[in-house]
Amino acid sequence: MRRLLAGQLLFVVMLASGCQGKSIVHEPTTAPARLILDAAPYLCDLVPEHSFREVSGVAGSLAGRWDGHQTDYGLCLAWGAQNSALLGISWSYNDGEQVIERQEKAWLGGSGRSPVRRLPPELGRGLAVSRFTLGGDQRPNYVIALFKCGGRATWISIDIPPVVRGRDALGDLVEFMRIAERRFGELHRCTPRPS
Repeated sequence: MRRLLAGQLLFVVMLASGCQGKSIVHEPTTAPARLILDAAPYLCDLVPEHSFREVSGVAGSLAGRWDGHQTDYGLCLAWGAQNSALLGISWSYNDGEQVIERQEKAWLGGSGRSPVRRLPPELGRGLAVSRFTLGGDQRPNYVIALFKCGGRATWISIDIPPVVRGRDALGDLVEFMRIAERRFGELHRCTPRPS
């Protein structure tokens, strides 16, 4: 009897040890991330809606609304279901150096817990950040750039919701900024250049 019990115990131990490190939870597979396409329609005039939806997984209606007249600054939020702002865009001709310095100090000199990427030089001075959040921040992915447009120092910031699994949030933010700068130049009749 002891031999039978010992044999069963040995079998259970072998079975359990053979399963270590393996998960029985099946992770959903994701399709390869597609490139960000620059195509109309645009949310808040600067971010391609189709690409935004693909990156964020947002479904349902979205409506972008600018706050007032855009003379030397602008703020636009794209609103979704439950009256939640799923996309935020700000731009200004004012205080660009100070705004960028404040963001660099906060993210590049910080604790290092959030992934940060500097923008490519052709987009000007700036960075992309994917903030770690436990759901308390609707738009934890943030990019900001300082560049010149028509000789004026201009900054744009974009913040978006969490991206779908399998996407590179920082890479997507950089591409959204590339499109936003180009669109800004078209709308304001200026040519974006690095600051």
